[in-house]
Order: sequence, then structure tokens, then C-alpha cells
Amino acid sequence: MTGEQIPLSLRPMIGAVLAGGESRRFGRDKAATEIEGVPMVLRASHALAAVCDDVVIVSSRSVSESWGTVLKDLRPGFGPLAGIESALHHAFNNQAATVFVLATDLPNVGSEVIEAVALGAVGSDANRVLAAAASRRGDPDFEPLCAVYRTECVDVVTGLLDRGERAARSLFEAVDGKKVVLDSGSARAVSVNVNLPADLDRAL
Repeated sequence: MTGEQIPLSLRPMIGAVLAGGESRRFGRDKAATEIEGVPMVLRASHALAAVCDDVVIVSSRSVSESWGTVLKDLRPGFGPLAGIESALHHAFNNQAATVFVLATDLPNVGSEVIEAVALGAVGSDANRVLAAAASRRGDPDFEPLCAVYRTECVDVVTGLLDRGERAARSLFEAVDGKKVVLDSGSARAVSVNVNLPADLDRAL
């Protein structure tokens, strides 16, 4: 079964769907938008559930409780970096080792991608990996919202936000995260980001 390869050093691993965006460019709620009959937020949640020990949906907006456990954003309006902070605080309070963060608008990311990225965080005592993210083309050349973060990153992300940092990439760069090179099919899945209605065609 998917997820069995994840070692104990990464567990418990909490999956966190970031669904707090205001979808201004998209024009309607992306999280609720369906692809092949399934809301994007649930596509992400189901993919995480196949690998992670628990899944939460991080949002500053009102979302349907039927989607699952909803975690309120600690800093509404501060973007995905604040969503990562909320997920890491939740993981710390629940004694989890890691958090796998997945944006709701990456609808083609499946459990095999999540597992591959998570395994990239396996290191050694001498070479401890604090974060691992899927590599991609572009700037940055990694996807910080398809990434696993160790719970001890929580103080780092809080410090960044307190200093006014908003970019999602900043935490990964601050902890010198590891970029995980994926096979071509998985890399294509990570590259499909739904920001505009026209992007739904690419997702399909």
C-alpha cells in the first residue's frame, strides 16, 4: 500500500492541504472547483491520506466541514507561508515529526509524488534534511507547496513571518532544503498549477 515505504524517522507525518487563497485570478473558489467530479481540495486530501498519518485542511476562510479536519490559519491574509506556519504549529502540538504541505491548486499531484518527495527528506544524523521539495523548471527551481518540512522548522518560519517575509520559498531556502528530482510523469504533475480558469484544461 502507498505510504508503507515512509520510515519511522518521518512519522507521524501530517498532510496539510493549503486551501486559504482568495482565488482572485481564478474568479471563484479554487478549492471547491471540481476536476473529474472531485473538488480540488479533496483531490489533494485523498492523495495525502494515502501516505500521511493524518490530514488537515488549512484555511482562513469558511470551508465545508464535510471536506475533513479544518485548521484555521494563524495569520489570515499572509499567504501560503503563514499556512505552512499553521500546519507546523499543529504538528508540533501533536508531536508529529513532519508535515507534508500540498497546495490545493496542484490537482495532478498524486500519492506517488508525495511519497517520492517525502523519501527525499530521509537523511542521516550527520546530514539531517529539514525540508525536501519537488524540483521543477522555473524560478524557484523547486515547489515549496509540494514539500515536506520537519516540525523543528516551526521557529524558523515564525521568525520569517515576524520579519515581514511572505514568500513561500523563503522557509525552504532558510533551512537549505533538498530538491527531489522526479521522474518525467511526476514532474509534469507538479508543473500543472491552476491559477486561471484556462488552466483547468491543462489539469485535465
